Amino acid sequence: MTDLLIDAGNSRIKWARAQDGQVVGAARATSHEAIGDLLDEWQAMSTPPRRARMVNVADATIAQRLAEWLSTHWAIGLETVETPAVGGGVRVAYSRPEQLGTDRWLAMVGAKAAGYAPACVVDCGTAMTVDVVAADGTHQGGLIAAGLSAQQIGLAHLAPALPTVEWSTRAAFLTANTQDALVSGYLHGTALAIQGIVRRCMQSSDARLTPVLTGGDAPLIARYLDMDVCLRPDLVLEGLAQLP
Repeated sequence: MTDLLIDAGNSRIKWARAQDGQVVGAARATSHEAIGDLLDEWQAMSTPPRRARMVNVADATIAQRLAEWLSTHWAIGLETVETPAVGGGVRVAYSRPEQLGTDRWLAMVGAKAAGYAPACVVDCGTAMTVDVVAADGTHQGGLIAAGLSAQQIGLAHLAPALPTVEWSTRAAFLTANTQDALVSGYLHGTALAIQGIVRRCMQSSDARLTPVLTGGDAPLIARYLDMDVCLRPDLVLEGLAQLP
């Protein structure tokens, strides 16, 4: 039987099934507002999982609703994973490990399990996080910045006259209209920020770091990078699958 893995982020819920420590098939994702569609997909499964595990950085009501559904329909509990001081082969740098987002810890667990460590793990979600993990699993620390959607929402709040834009798979760098200028600023600006941060991490490391991109916006942002990276959009789920 398989395990059900759930990654409830700030804006989306990703899930996949896992067997023997490996994610099986492609992960699925939905917005918080469309959680009913997720439950419909689960209902259509021919075989229920033997257990369900979740990392949750979203509102507690999300976990409560999923837990109630799992109990009612499959008679299984929902295990919520928290960040330990040491776990999954990773030793957290924070003096208070519980303050490190569990998704960040699991991304490092996934990177190490996949053989990328020493690595610089960049999670491109609502928040963009960067963490460096050594070959032996020692967390070197990290940083947090605004992701694409957070940048647009923040700018719209401060400058409501600016238009809302859709992301483009290929945007020009220098543009001649406001709409395209915003797209360029968000996408090229974020990509250049990631490159600068990763290179700074590399310069500060005695070991050769492998840049690893994960998160919902990772495939889009990767198109704008002028450096080689390992693209693993579901690294948090991969890390979750590694836990005993």
